[in-house]
Parts: sequence; C-alpha cells; structure tokens
Amino acid sequence: MTPQEIVQILDEHEKWLRQGQGGTRANLSRTNLQGFTLSGTNLKSAKLSGSDLSRAIFSGSDLSNSDMFCAVLDGADLKSTNMQNADLRGANLRHVNLAGADLTGADLRGGSLMFGSEDDEGTRDGPTTNQNGADLSNASMQNIKLAGAQLAGANLTSVNLRNADLSGADLSGCILADADLAGANLQDANLKGALFDNTILKHANLSGANLDGCDMSAANLTGANMVRNEDALPQEVRDVLNSHYIWIREDGRLGQRAELRGADLCGADLSGANLSNVLLVMSDLSKTNLQGADLQGATLEGINLSGADMTETNLSGAQIGPVDLKDSKGLPTGRLWPSNLSSAKLMNANLTGTDLRSANLGHADLSGANLKNADITGCNLTDASFQMDQLDVAITGEDA
Repeated sequence: MTPQEIVQILDEHEKWLRQGQGGTRANLSRTNLQGFTLSGTNLKSAKLSGSDLSRAIFSGSDLSNSDMFCAVLDGADLKSTNMQNADLRGANLRHVNLAGADLTGADLRGGSLMFGSEDDEGTRDGPTTNQNGADLSNASMQNIKLAGAQLAGANLTSVNLRNADLSGADLSGCILADADLAGANLQDANLKGALFDNTILKHANLSGANLDGCDMSAANLTGANMVRNEDALPQEVRDVLNSHYIWIREDGRLGQRAELRGADLCGADLSGANLSNVLLVMSDLSKTNLQGADLQGATLEGINLSGADMTETNLSGAQIGPVDLKDSKGLPTGRLWPSNLSSAKLMNANLTGTDLRSANLGHADLSGANLKNADITGCNLTDASFQMDQLDVAITGEDA
C-alpha cells in the first residue's frame, strides 16, 4: 500500500468519524505497514486485524476501540497512544514501546485469525495464531494505564511496568518473569496462576489482588502492600489502606500512615520472598510458609503467625509487639492485643533487635535463632524450644 493510499484512507476515516458525507471506516486489515510513520493519527475504531505493524510509529495516535485482533506490533512505537478498549487479542507486541499509553479496558487475551476468501490479496498466506495471550515480552510500558485490561495468559517477560496502573486487570496465567512492576497499582487484579520469577514488585499495590496458585518466593516484594480487601470492608477503610500504600511508596511525602488490619494470607507460600518493611498489622499469616523470607524492619504488630514456618527467616528489627486496640470511634481501649507465634517454627531465624513484647511463643521452636537485643519482655515461652544461652543476649525484662 502506497503512502498516498494511506493518506486517502485516513482522510475518509476522519469523515466517517465525523459522520460526514463520503466517509468510510478505515479498513487496514492484513495490511503490511511495517515501519510506517503514523504518529498523531486518528484511527479510532479502525480495522487493523492481522496487520503487520512491526516497527511502525504510532506515538500520540488515537487507536481507541480499534480492531487489532492478531496484529503484529513487534518493535512498534506506541508512546502516549490512546488504545482504550482496543481489541488486541492474540497480538504480538514484543519490544514495543508503550510508555505512557492508555490501554484501559483493552483485551489482550489469546486469539487466532483464520483468513477468509474476501481477503485473498492480503500479505499473509496463513492463519495468525497466539492462543496463549498477547506477547509483550521486553516491552517498555512504564506509567501505562491498563486498568481493567484483559491480559490472561500474556507473556510479560522482562517488561518494564514501573508505576503502571493494572488495577482490576485480568493477569491470570501471565508470565511475569524478570518483569519490573515497581510502584505498579495491582489493586484487585486477578493474578491467579501467574508466574513470578525474579519479578520486581517493590512498593507495588497488591491490595485485594487474587494470588491463588502463585509462588512469590522469587519475587522482590520490598515495601509492597499485600492487604486483601474483604467484600464487607467499608469503602472508607479501603481509602485509608490505599493512602497508607502511597505513604510507603512515597517515603512519607504523600499519603498517610495507617494500621492495616485483616490481611488474610493464611497458608500462603511466601518462602524466600523479600517482604522487608512491609506493614501487615493485625494480619493472619497462620500456617504460612516463610522459610528464608526477608521481613527485616517489617511492622507486624498483633499479627497471627501461629504454626507458621519461619525457618532461617530474617526478622531483624521487625515490630511484632502488641497492638493497642481502639473502639469504634478510634479511641484507645487500653487493651493490648499481643502477637501470636504459638507453635511457630523459628529455627535459625534472625531475630536481632526484634520487638516481641508480650508475644505468645508457646510451643514455638527457637532452636538456633539469633535473639541478640530482641525484646521478649512478657513473652509466653511455655514449652518453647530454645537454649538458655540464647536468652542471655535478649532483652528479657523483669517478667521474662
């Protein structure tokens, strides 16, 4: 297709969008547009299914509601492009630049395009297939808007999604190996069965996200907000939690610190995970696998870690002391709620400088744990396993 023909199609499409006389909807299906410069063009609702758009430049263009089913966009420049509600099922977007683009509501699931007789003059001579979801590997997608997008099964290997908005997106079964999602908003996203391998989720908002079947042991979750919002949780409480996440991400410059209550990670596999500085006050991590995890500096006051496996876990400097319960008006009741570590496995754990005041450590296994400068004042150590010399370096207080 010649540049003159492209210009004519674009002109007719503009008329069609304005519902002017003589206008025709752009149909560029199965067209070879490799390397074409189409920046700033208005292709809203255009037909581009099966087209080869690899290395094309669409920066600043409007591709909202367009049909890009099974299109090839490898290496394309889509910076700041409006692709809201675009149909990108089965599309290939490897090494694409989507920085600042808006893909809110876009559909990037798998798909197959079988060519019909009406398009026999197209440039491709067989079906275009990508049943596993869009291939976005190595794409640059920082600050992108993907709220509510359908990305089930997509390949997001080595993708830059820093500060991306993926709230409510369907990322089930996605491959997120080596992906950078630092500061990304994944609130209420569906990540069921997603693959995390060397994935960066520092300061990411995972509030309410579905992590069923996910192994987070190889992910970096430093400062991440992993609170699961319950359906019955009032909206004002959710707002407080989100404000707290911003407070952590922005190092206190924005947002407001809050006490997080009700996070349910019971039985989760978080072995080896980096959870340093995470805040999970009054949360339920009972029977959780935290072997080798990094929880240094974490705020875990009033937490339930009963039966949790924290073998060789780093809890240095963590706050696992009691919580001062408040009434419905937010006023202190004077009642302290201690942390529950009963029957927990803490073999060879690093508890240096950890605040464990009043914690229930009954039947816990502290064999080989480093308790240097750990505050175990008022702890219940009934039937706990430890050596007396371990307590010599701990802060025991008069009631220890």
